[in-house]
Amino acid sequence: MLLVLASSMVSCKKYFDVNSDPTSPQNPSLPSLLLPATAVMSRTMAFDGRFVGQYIQNWSSTVVQEPYDIHGGNTATAGTVGSQLWRDLYQQQGEAINVILRSGAINGNWDYMGAATALRAWGFQQGTDYFGEMPFYQAWEQGRAFFDYDSQDVIYRGIDSICRSSISYLDRTDGAVPQNLLGRGDQVYAGDRSKWKKFVYGILARNYHHQTNKVDYKADSVIKFVGLALASNADNFYIKHTASRNDDTSPWGPARDNLSSRRQSRFAVQLLDGTIFTGSSTNRANRDPRLSRMMAQSNLLDTVTTGATMPQLNGGYRFLSPAIGFTVNAANRQTPCTFYGDTLIVNNQQNTFIPSSGKYIFRNGADYPVMTYGELQFILAEAYFEKGDLPNAFTAYRNGINAHMDMVNYFSPGNGISPVERSAYLASANVVQLSNNLTISDIMLQKYINDFGWNFIECWTDLRRFHYNVDLDPATSLPVYRTFNVNTFSSLNLGPKFAYRFRPTSFSEYDWNIESLRKIGAFNDDYHTYEMWFSQP
Repeated sequence: MLLVLASSMVSCKKYFDVNSDPTSPQNPSLPSLLLPATAVMSRTMAFDGRFVGQYIQNWSSTVVQEPYDIHGGNTATAGTVGSQLWRDLYQQQGEAINVILRSGAINGNWDYMGAATALRAWGFQQGTDYFGEMPFYQAWEQGRAFFDYDSQDVIYRGIDSICRSSISYLDRTDGAVPQNLLGRGDQVYAGDRSKWKKFVYGILARNYHHQTNKVDYKADSVIKFVGLALASNADNFYIKHTASRNDDTSPWGPARDNLSSRRQSRFAVQLLDGTIFTGSSTNRANRDPRLSRMMAQSNLLDTVTTGATMPQLNGGYRFLSPAIGFTVNAANRQTPCTFYGDTLIVNNQQNTFIPSSGKYIFRNGADYPVMTYGELQFILAEAYFEKGDLPNAFTAYRNGINAHMDMVNYFSPGNGISPVERSAYLASANVVQLSNNLTISDIMLQKYINDFGWNFIECWTDLRRFHYNVDLDPATSLPVYRTFNVNTFSSLNLGPKFAYRFRPTSFSEYDWNIESLRKIGAFNDDYHTYEMWFSQP
């Protein structure tokens, strides 16, 4: 069925066709198509991540009552706000993939077809988890001006099929062309098909695992797919950035300045400073060593008055709470800094393309993670937990923490977590010491730390699966995401509703696909609060 889908996704006239446009190359090389199709992924994730990051409280806005802090939604006239993924999936990445699939099928470039269908599966998984219903089977259909929206359960099954097609292509070694050409256009895995297959199995693991609320959730399938997916951090899917100019600089770097109006949230900081796990931030033994590498520290000295050291609490890691806004308070140093470095209340490095400028993943030259071994270990831990297999869940949970610490070290050159720091944390009250004491909350909160700052849609999917702070951990009778407080004031007078989806882009859908939008209720003021299929029983 997906072979038909793949062949139909190659001839859209409403954007561009590089094979018929006389101003474009008539036969673009596959490397020249695959490179931008992968490179755009970091922009896709980051641009929309600015807003999802507020829903999930990675950060909060410096503006009082900013709409995404209070679970407002993007509107029908929002343009690209909150809908970059839609435009990139169907246009920027989508058309490049279509040409690869057409050329690859003609010439036997199975390696490129495998990588292209992997990107297509990733795009649709990201897209449906973000928007819900979308055009799937009619997408890119030639001669069509209007496109029907498929339901999310249909899209989920379609993604499964695309993934299996991708693996089939990557397994093929026949064909009329050499089978070692993928490395020329593959900036992620340098042509290593085995790693592309692991990435695809990771997509399958996400796809099946998001269905935990369904009565037919298949934990064994999730466990199988994780076992075939990324085997270590060496398999992580990273988008590279050289930071020589705007287009090859990380969207999270200070040069591009996409985060200055957002500062680290209370929830994120308190997961790392000991408050949420142990009830106190004053005991240094309970402080996560990742705190100083991932978060920005405000000044510790009251240089305005006496010059004396202020009470350190969590060491000066200040934060914002949703909808409260931002005030520079030099006297008591309560002002949270930008993500780009300690003590930086204002970013002064815009358009300065120095690869090392910034901090953690918020550096100009930092890779952008798309999928990591640590994330999949936490998925594995939850799958085992759902089965009641606490020993294996416990092992995967600990593996996830260690894997993320290794990732933090990768993104913190010269300032890595030492073995002593790591051992002390793993033996602390922040981390479960016995498998029988492991709770679902322990797994999800550590996964939240792993996903902080990059894996927005996956983290948002987790929060929505547990209905933010509504679903309780049976072991504690507290919310799974304990202390996660949502301020849902709404100018639309909708009442206390949580955000569950984004509207499609107005650049296409609200201009010429109106009837399809009416069918799914996308003109209703509270459409963004409609629950997803995956989050419902």
